[in-house]
Amino acid sequence: MPELPEVDHARVLIQKNLVHKIVLSVDCALDDNKVIRGCDVKDVHKELKGLQVRYVKRKGKYLYMKLDNGLDNHSTTTTTTTKYVLVHFGMTGSFVVKGIKPASYKSFTVDEDTWPPRFCKVRISFTDGTQLAFLDARRFGRFVVSQEDPEATPPISELGPDALLDLPDEKQLREMLLRRKRAKVKAVLLDQGFVSGIGNWVGDEVLYQSALHPEQPCESLTEAQVSALHGAISSVLGVATEVEAESSKFPPRWLFHYRWTGKKRARIEGVGEVKFLTVGGRTTAFVPAVQRKTSVRRPKEEVKVEEIKVEEGERKRKRRVKR
Repeated sequence: MPELPEVDHARVLIQKNLVHKIVLSVDCALDDNKVIRGCDVKDVHKELKGLQVRYVKRKGKYLYMKLDNGLDNHSTTTTTTTKYVLVHFGMTGSFVVKGIKPASYKSFTVDEDTWPPRFCKVRISFTDGTQLAFLDARRFGRFVVSQEDPEATPPISELGPDALLDLPDEKQLREMLLRRKRAKVKAVLLDQGFVSGIGNWVGDEVLYQSALHPEQPCESLTEAQVSALHGAISSVLGVATEVEAESSKFPPRWLFHYRWTGKKRARIEGVGEVKFLTVGGRTTAFVPAVQRKTSVRRPKEEVKVEEIKVEEGERKRKRRVKR
């Protein structure tokens, strides 16, 4: 499944090649109203024709574009038309621009030999000849045309902070995790309402790099463990987006390169064996030699002794106060 790095690569692709361009026509798979939402499949062309791509943004694993008929597209109409396209990639979704090598994925392949590519659900042609295709073999993705600003409406408005752009600081992250009590840390990271953008492979990678067992209860995490997790999230997402999700450029010691075995035995040389379990309903790769489950007791709260005054004769006494 495409996760934050792959979706951010799609954002960069559209930013570089489509922003400020004007839609000439839209061709859709007429038999697929599962992927295409917001209007009838037959009406997508009418909804988007003549509109100019103003911007493309990403939050978590969602990508969205704003299009309108602003003055700089030389429109003769006095009525402003604004549309938004919201996209979720599901299990096998991807964007391809004609003439540009598509992104590569570990879990599925993208057709490079034909145009429009196989499994194309939406093909948008622009007035300068550029073409964009949205592909989705398994049809779990969504391509939604709407008049409503995605940032103000579900599902975007219900997402947690973006794991790359708005990751809470270490103190805030620990407070958020402690509130999840006995929930397993991997399952919490997959919750898009907690932080958005972390999926299965990113979750496995950040836990491996922070030496945390995927089933470690959140309430048992120490300050040092949360600090390591915070650093791993920033590092993994930073590196993966910098190389535009091209996995061949990921550091060779990443768990990523050893997890795609269909649960067959694998080993990271000099580190340990890769094993698999199910957490949060997802197959989870981890290295027991590195990711040992620690005490499941909640760390003792730090206490301080402070002096307080009592009314009877201003006598002083001491008490232990949690902080």
